[in-house]
This record gives sequence, C-alpha cells and structure tokens, in this order.
Amino acid sequence: MRSPESSRRPVVLIVDDDHVMRLLEQETLGQFEFDVREAVDGEEALQRLGEFVPDLVLLDVDMPGIDGFEVCRHIRKRWDMTDMPLIMVTGMDDLESINEAYESGANDFISKPINWPILGHRARYVLRSAQAARELRDLEEKQAAIVQAMPDMIFLLDWQGTYLDYKAGYGSAPYVGTREVINRHVSEVLPAEVADLLLHAIERALQRGQLQSVVYKLPMPDGIHHYEARVAPSGVDKVVVVVRDITLQKLSEGKIRRLAYFDTLTGMPNRQNFLEHLDSELLRARREHHQVALLFLDLDDFKRVNDTLGHTAGDYLLHAVADRLKEKLRGSDFIARPALDETGVHFARLGGDEFTVVLPDIDDAQVVKLIAGRMQSLLSRPFQIGEQEVTVTASIGIASFPDDGDDAATLLKHADTAMYHAKAQGRNNWQIYDRTLTSDAVKRLALENDLRKGLQRDEFRLVYQPQVLAESGAIVGVEALIRWQHPERGLVSPGDFIPVAEESGLIIPMGEWVIQTACRQVMAWQQRGVTTPRVAVNVSARQVRTSDFIGRVAAIIEETGIDANQLELELTESILMDTDPRRIEGLARLRAQGVHFSIDDFGTGYSSLSYVKRFPISMLKIDQSFVRGLPGNVNDVGIITAIIAMAHSLDLEVIAEGVENRAQADYLQQAKCGKLQGYLFSRPLPPDEAECLLRQGRIALPQPAPDG
Repeated sequence: MRSPESSRRPVVLIVDDDHVMRLLEQETLGQFEFDVREAVDGEEALQRLGEFVPDLVLLDVDMPGIDGFEVCRHIRKRWDMTDMPLIMVTGMDDLESINEAYESGANDFISKPINWPILGHRARYVLRSAQAARELRDLEEKQAAIVQAMPDMIFLLDWQGTYLDYKAGYGSAPYVGTREVINRHVSEVLPAEVADLLLHAIERALQRGQLQSVVYKLPMPDGIHHYEARVAPSGVDKVVVVVRDITLQKLSEGKIRRLAYFDTLTGMPNRQNFLEHLDSELLRARREHHQVALLFLDLDDFKRVNDTLGHTAGDYLLHAVADRLKEKLRGSDFIARPALDETGVHFARLGGDEFTVVLPDIDDAQVVKLIAGRMQSLLSRPFQIGEQEVTVTASIGIASFPDDGDDAATLLKHADTAMYHAKAQGRNNWQIYDRTLTSDAVKRLALENDLRKGLQRDEFRLVYQPQVLAESGAIVGVEALIRWQHPERGLVSPGDFIPVAEESGLIIPMGEWVIQTACRQVMAWQQRGVTTPRVAVNVSARQVRTSDFIGRVAAIIEETGIDANQLELELTESILMDTDPRRIEGLARLRAQGVHFSIDDFGTGYSSLSYVKRFPISMLKIDQSFVRGLPGNVNDVGIITAIIAMAHSLDLEVIAEGVENRAQADYLQQAKCGKLQGYLFSRPLPPDEAECLLRQGRIALPQPAPDG
C-alpha cells in the first residue's frame, strides 16, 4: 500500500489541455514537495495510468475528446477514492457540475480561477484524508476477519443480564442457539450457579469499570466443557462478554502438571514434587511437633547395567525398582497409609538411579531402620530383564527432621551425604547421617578444588617403577605412576586423591596428562641415548569411555613422536564388561598401530575368559593382594596358579606386581610368571634415577635369605 506521508515525494498526475494551467499547477505543487507528471488530455491520462499509479490526480473537467467526468469514471472502475484520490478542476461553478464531479467519483472540487496558495494545502489534505480512510478500511477488514476467525463467542448484555446481541465463535458449539438467546435473561439460559457467577461479574465490571473474568463448566453432548468468560464494560449500562472454550487448555494444564511434577519413566513424583511435598510435611511436623525421616537411595553399579545390557534395560530396571518399592513397602505392617496421601509415605525419583522416601510422623528410629532394611531386602531379589536375571543392591542415607535439618534442602543434602558414606562403607548398606560426615564431605570438596587447581598449576609429577624378567632381572618395562606434591598438604597419597578424581571427572584430564607426560619422557630418554622399554600407564574406565579417548591417544603418539609399540595402557577389569562394539573396535585400532593393552589388578573384579578374549589384551597383571600371601597362603597360590594357566592358554603375558621379597619372586618364577614388579627390585623413581637404572639394563635379584 502506498503511503504518501512517507519519506518519498508523493506523485501527482496533472491532466489539463491548457499548457499555462499545467505550468502553474506544476509550479505550485512542486513547492509542496509533489513529484509532478503531466497529461494533455483524457486519452493521454488513461494511457499514463497504465504506466504508473500516482498518489493524486488533478483533473480538468473541460477537455477535448474524453472530458474529465468520463476520465474520472474510468479511474473509479479500477481504483476507489482511497487508493487514488482525485481533485476536479473546472471553470464551471454551477451546482449541477459539482454534483456530477462527486457522482463521477471525485474526492474534491476546485473552481477556477484557482487560489494558488490554497491548491497545495488542498492537495495535501485530500492525500491525508484518503490515506486515513484507507487505513480505517484496512483496519476494519482486519478486525472483521479476526472476529470471523475467532473461536470466541461474543455476547452483548445490558446491566440486568439480558442478551442483546450474539456472535457465534468459529468452530465453537454454543450451549444455546442464537435465536434462543436474544432478549432472554442469563438465568433463563444458563444453569443457576453459572448465571449467578456471570451476573456478579457484570455488576463488578460496571461498578469498577474494569475487565472481569469468570471460569465455569457446562454439560455438552460430548461431555463437560470448561469456559472462560471475560466481561468488559461497554458504556454505563452494557457489557461485552467474550466466552472461550478452554477445555483443551484444562486438559493440557493437567498434562503439563503431570510432566512438571511426575517422572515420565516410573510415574513417581519427581524432584520438584518431592521438594514441595517435603516442605509441606516439614511445616506440618513443625506445627504438630512430629519427626520426619528422609531416606535417600542410590542403586550400586547401575551404570554397569546400562553398559552391559543397554539403556533400554536400564530404564526397565528403574521402572521395576520403582514398582517394587511402591507396591511392597506400601503393604508392609509399618506403613498403612496410601503413598500419595497427604500424610502418607511419599516416594520420588530424583533422577538417574536416585530415589527418596519421606516418612512423616515417625518418632521411633527403629522403624526407620526397619524400613531401610526392608528396602534393601526388596531390591536383593533378582529382576528379570528379558532373558537376563539382574540383581542390584542399594546404598541408603537417612536424615531426620529436626535433628539433621530444618528445611528440605538441608535434609536432602544430609541424606545424600549419608548415602555417600554408605557407598564408602562398601555399598549395599544404610547409614544414618552424622555431623562428622558433613566435615568429611567438606574436606572432600576442598580436596576436589585443590585437585582442579593442582592440574592448572602443574603440581603433579610422574615416577617410574621398573618391570623385570623373572629369570634374569632384565628391565623390560616401566610403569608410570602419578604423584601429587601439594604446596600445603605435602605429598598426597594416590589412594586419597584418585577416588576423588574418579568421582569428580577430573580423572579424564589427569589421565590424558599422564599419557602425554610419560610419552614425552620416553622420547627424552631416547634422545639422550637410553635404550627405553615399554612404558605402562593406568587408564580409568571413565577415561576410556569418553568419546574422544581413542583419538586423543593416537594424537599424543603422533605429537610426541613415540613408537606406538612402546606404549602400554593398563585397563581396569570393569572395562571388560563393556560390550559397546565401537569401543572394542577403537581399542583394536590402537592395537593395530602397535599400542599394547594389559589388564590391571587382574582377579579382583568381574573377569572371565569370555570377557578377556573380546578385547585386544596382551598381558594380565596379577594384583598385589594375591602376591602378598605367597608362598604360604593356599588360596592366593590357587588363584595365581589359575591366572597364569589361563594367560598361557590365551597366549598372554603375565606380570605380578607388589613383589616385596625373594620368596615371592622365587615362587612366581617357578609358577612361570614371566615378569615381576615391586619394591624387591626398585621403588618408583623420579625420571633421572629411573634413567640410571635403564642405562644399567637389569636389576640383580637380592640373594635368598639363609635357611633357619
């Protein structure tokens, strides 16, 4: 749509057979910022209108050929008075000529002689009037279209509640037909309770001069429908009532509330629901001087189920756990009320494999302990997932109001702390919160923060412990071991910081740093002419399971220039449980490049022959806990003999770690364990001391202790 009031100059077409008049009109309108075009007669005017569309036409009436009246009628067949405003100019000032001009479609009429200063103002006024009329017309058309498309029903009522007018909503089924509404009172049309609501809203709207809203229900042929009526004052004695069917909205609100407050997998209340419910229980307990117990349950090794059987199986297990807890606990002797009753036991799934149970009105600690034990007993029974039978255990933390917390957040935090303590105690047990646990948690958090800073500040270093042939003492490898020299704590034991690094995820950047540093050290030794054997590096299961692990190892090998055959990655036994074919394939690609793989602490985890065969393993490391009992402990002897036999049958090398005396070394050599590692040969050494040993090439075995 053209806007003559916009930044461009409006275009005017002057149609007059008098050259002088055209000249004067052009000069005058040019001073009023018009872009002037000309036509000498009616025929040329119609021709030019086929070439461009002006914003205004200044048309002389008396012209040879087609006169102004006829030109005007032609124009109006195509454009109305708002799209192309037109001013007639004539020397005739009789009433008949003026009437004919307006009947032909002129917007305005100017008589000669023309008052030239007024002409420009008249032209601007006609343009503005046409634009305003055009905008009003467009607005009315839009409003009419909107009203026609609206699903809302619109009623006009007087102050007493009598229907005066009615527009049916698009696609909306009316409660009563149009003809049955007009001139009837709302009490005659609607149920009494709905009519009362509406009449009250009409009264308030007229008294206060403000919009009022009423929500109500009406029975319809297809069931109950929900409606919202907005009542707006119209003058002093009428109201407009806009009624919308909000049935779908009400249904959606129910679904949204379900999504917002309930876990989609198990149907249990979710974290938000749990926190709000716990807050209300604590408020009631405060008022009535009762205790509330919170049990925080976390499944042990749930990730192993996901990794071995897949996430679908994991989801099924979570659903089965939730069902078992809700059904079996609810029916126990010590819980008689329904689970979702306002004062009953309340179950929730916080996310992942974490569940909570809120026990209100529990004043006997023995009952809480009984319930915790009952929960563990319930979960100890196997779950059937397809053809697989799965048994899970749980660690449970318990916190009570008011002793362990006065609000939901504190109580949850302390129950969580107690649960982690249960895991630290070996899992598959329950623990009651104690304030000392918080100080332990604070210390752990401080250690985690120090770990993060330590990585940034380069506070870690590697030491190297040689690995030797059992029969000759020749050095055939070194294991890289991480040490942390804390600026304030001093030397921190790996047993203290490695578990924290695992739980926090810092083990991933730390593990990458170890591989990179060990490879650089091998290259540094070689550049100084040292014959360097393989360097073994521990990698955690969490590190191996990162999406870019294979790529990062390959990049480190390329970046440092080390021969891939000189790098050995020690995997934990838990990795053998991973059935992801992409991960196994990735490890096989590294093996094809030359990287060696061994299983660390073999015999302490989930190992079996089928798992070992699946991976590109070249060596098994016998855990030092078995070596420690040699040669006198019959069980350790049996385990080590079995591991060595299995390794030989699979054509794998075997190394025993933690060898501390000659008797252990002699037994392992006789049992055909090819390689040994431990303090008997050397403690872990810094790089310069390790270099001295490597230059020697072998470590002589200490002489056996004399008999007797």
